[in-house]
Amino acid sequence: MADKIDKLLSDYYSGYLLDAVRNRTTELETPISNDENIGGGRAINKHTRPVDDLLIRKEEDIVLNKCRADLSYAAKLVTGIERSFSWEIQRIVRLHYDKRLDYDWMAIEDRTAISARQGQRYVQWFKREVGNVFWYDSDKKTSVNFIKHKATLDDLQDITSLIKTRLNAVDN
Repeated sequence: MADKIDKLLSDYYSGYLLDAVRNRTTELETPISNDENIGGGRAINKHTRPVDDLLIRKEEDIVLNKCRADLSYAAKLVTGIERSFSWEIQRIVRLHYDKRLDYDWMAIEDRTAISARQGQRYVQWFKREVGNVFWYDSDKKTSVNFIKHKATLDDLQDITSLIKTRLNAVDN
């Protein structure tokens, strides 16, 4: 389970999910020229609608829609949980999971002036909260972090709605 959470957070913070959407969109927008009519005549009454055809291809593309859904879910999940943490924890989590920066714990310690061990604790707390939402236990109403930071009812409702959408997506 922890590997799935690590991959989700790493893909989100590293921009992989956003890049997947952009790459697929670019791939769909790139024209494919398969002109088999070599030396032949022109078609009469042929309607060309490149913009409409492109919009239809984007709307019906299964891979692009899956990439968009993954990005949307990850953004809702992570930003919803990030709001309940302090800014220093958010910063450490971003530095740890953004693989483009390639920081180890010593570099994160130098940048944030927080010990590597404390940074690891912060990341574990954050991962636990993501895990509580990602694999929700129906008997558990609140998590340790929400109790500790005294989350508002709106925060709890947002997380509950995320959990319900996740459970609905799994059921379908």
